[in-house]
Formats: sequence, C-alpha cells, structure tokens
Amino acid sequence: MAGRTPGLGGTGGPVPALLRRPRLRPRHKNPRIYSYNLAYEQQLIPDWAGYVDFIWTEGTNLTRFLNYNRSGPVCCDQGPGTGNTYTYTGTPWGPQLGEVMVANSRGESRYRGLTLGLRKRFSGGYQLEGNYVLSKDEDDDSNERDPFTDRSFNFFDPAKDWGPSDRDIRHKFNLFGYFTVPGGLQANARLQGRSAQPITASPRIVANDDRGRNGERKDNKFFSFDWRLARPFKLHGGRVQVIPILEMFNTFNNKNNINPLSTPALFDFSGFLRAGVGDPRQAQLAVKIVF
Repeated sequence: MAGRTPGLGGTGGPVPALLRRPRLRPRHKNPRIYSYNLAYEQQLIPDWAGYVDFIWTEGTNLTRFLNYNRSGPVCCDQGPGTGNTYTYTGTPWGPQLGEVMVANSRGESRYRGLTLGLRKRFSGGYQLEGNYVLSKDEDDDSNERDPFTDRSFNFFDPAKDWGPSDRDIRHKFNLFGYFTVPGGLQANARLQGRSAQPITASPRIVANDDRGRNGERKDNKFFSFDWRLARPFKLHGGRVQVIPILEMFNTFNNKNNINPLSTPALFDFSGFLRAGVGDPRQAQLAVKIVF
C-alpha cells in the first residue's frame, strides 16, 4: 500500500510527515588537499651536495563558519562599521533568531614553497646544512585556532577574503652544524631567520581604497643564533660518561616580537598562542650522565 504503514493509526493510514524520508541535497563536502612535490639533489664535490625542493598544495572544501542571518550590508568607512568588516542592518530571521552560524565547505587555500639548500656530510670533524625557503601561503579564512568565528569581510562577496594566510612567511633561512673542537669539545650551532607575518590594515578601506586582507606586515620578523658546547669525560673505562653542557639561545638578544599589535589575553583563540615580545637572551648549564 503506497503511502500507508500498517500498525500506525489502527488499520493503516497516511504516513506521518515526521516518518517520511526527507529528500535532502548534500551541501557540505569533505575537505580535500592536493599536494604536488618535486625535488632534486646533486653531489657537487666530495661530501657536499646541493638540493632543490618545490611543493604546491591546494586545499578545497575547507570548513568555514558563516553567520547566515544577515542582510543590508554597509561598508566600513561609509557609515557604521568596525573598519575591517561590513556591518549589516537586517536579520532575515529576526527577531526570533540572532546569530545563525553555519558550518560550510566554502574555504580554500594554496601554498607554494621553493627550498634551496646545501648539505655537507660529517667529515673532517664537522657537518653543515643550510637552506633558504621562498614561499607564499594564501587562503580565505585562517581559522585553525578559532574555528567558530565568522571572519568574513563581506558575507555577500566571499572573494574579498582571499589573501595571504595568517601563517604566511615569505622568506626563511636556516643554517646549522656540528663541530668537533680541539680539547675534546663538541659544538652545535644554529642560525634561524624569517620575515614578518601579515596583518590586515585598520581600517581596511579608506576613501574607497581597499588595502585587502592581510595586506600589510607586522613588526615580528625573527632572527636567532643559538649554540651549545659539550665536553664528555669518560669514567670507569668508558662505561660512564659525564658531559657538562653550556647552551645559549638568542645570543644577540634580538627582540623577535611575536604579535606586538595586540595585548595578551587570558583566553586567546585568534590563531596565536602568544603575544608581545619574544624570548630574550638565555643561557643554561647542565650535566648529562650516560651509563
């Protein structure tokens, strides 16, 4: 009996609406990441090799949270606004409903990175490796640590959100090595440097000039030189080693701001676990015993 279910409503009757199978059209899609990598390494001279590595990663159907209960967008410097987002004069489902946050799969991202490096294997009492990374990281919502906030600039124009990711660092340089020093000393050294991360200008739009999402750079470039000295002493025929260790971090005491444009909060889920200035020069002395 089409449309009737025995046992419901006595001898049978119309199927209650709540028991009918809804005809749903799937809207949310699972995130997908496509990654392409090409690398080449070549020996240059004995013990020395150079390498090139390129990676391209595309993210689609990434999760975004957007408030759908909005209408009447008003731009930033043309009436009420925060300076970095549109405001909305209407709520289509108000006043019964206020914020209607919906998880959707409209997010996208793209990362491209080129690494150039030089490597020396251990010989002659030392080994070295250095590399430089040129990269570009873009997306429309860097929401790793705060996935429940609508970060859209204009809900009705998602293309306005595309720009450098909060993580975007264009230039990175790393150099590290291990050395055996006369007198039985063992030395490790590491040098790290990177350019600043992006930030959205505030206000973003001035006199109809949109400077874009994350169109400027913070004062948080990073540079640090760290080193360690160790001197093993063998005891009991070499069965026990006592190793005094001296280490120093950020030797030149660079300021290394983390996010100087905000005040540290008690609970901060904006994508940065720390704010303010970075770590000062630090030194520590330790003793390691191996047996």
